[in-house]
Amino acid sequence: MHDFSYNGVSLSGFAGRILQAPVHTVAKRNVEMVKIYGRSGDDVIDNESYDNVDFSLKIGFLPHLTAYNAQTLAEAVIDWLAPLQNGYYTYRDTLNNGYFTQALLKNFGEVKRELRTLLTATLRFSRVPYWYSDAGAVAVTAVNGYATLHNPEQYDAEPVIDIQYTGSSSSNAHMYIKGNGTEFADIVIGGITPTHILDAVTGQHYRMVDGAKVYLSPVLPPNIPANTTYTYSAFIQGHSWGEDFTMQITPNWRRL
Repeated sequence: MHDFSYNGVSLSGFAGRILQAPVHTVAKRNVEMVKIYGRSGDDVIDNESYDNVDFSLKIGFLPHLTAYNAQTLAEAVIDWLAPLQNGYYTYRDTLNNGYFTQALLKNFGEVKRELRTLLTATLRFSRVPYWYSDAGAVAVTAVNGYATLHNPEQYDAEPVIDIQYTGSSSSNAHMYIKGNGTEFADIVIGGITPTHILDAVTGQHYRMVDGAKVYLSPVLPPNIPANTTYTYSAFIQGHSWGEDFTMQITPNWRRL
């Protein structure tokens, strides 16, 4: 029997199991078919994105494995899922070991009724198109301003770069960042703006101030191509390579 976790909590912790595993579904490419006047056959517009994937899990309980009865376990699952109706949360299951995704629970009201009456339920989720690998969620720290990563997946990765100024200067200077030798960022960094997060996943370049994002510029890191080795290099103007800053890259290796 299979298990899943949602927002870091596993169904097996409630003596629950997946009774009917989801069918593995790959995200569909978002394309439009357009009729062109005077032309036979439709034109195809590729929106260069993938649609969300809807999937279902049928769950049930094995109360004989615990000191609690099935009704108590059902109520515990309801209490677990109730606060998780407002957005995406991390989803993992034993069918995709080593990967995780972000999913939205779509039918809590239905689940609540089913659990209280049938002691089984079908959970319906909508997940983002990609599964992200655990290996790709580990940040790589640049050494002397250099970091080399290899994308093992069949799809481009959207990295997140976290830069922290560690010098003592109170003024700002230009920092240059290259990918495979090509410059993609010229940002102002220093004592006034010590933190930069270049997030290709959300499409944002920002820093955090009192728990809120302050947007800095439209500069973003390019995607890391599939099945390639990619090298980052960075330095602050007038400084040696790697001096007065730290740089960490979370590559976000992914697959459909």
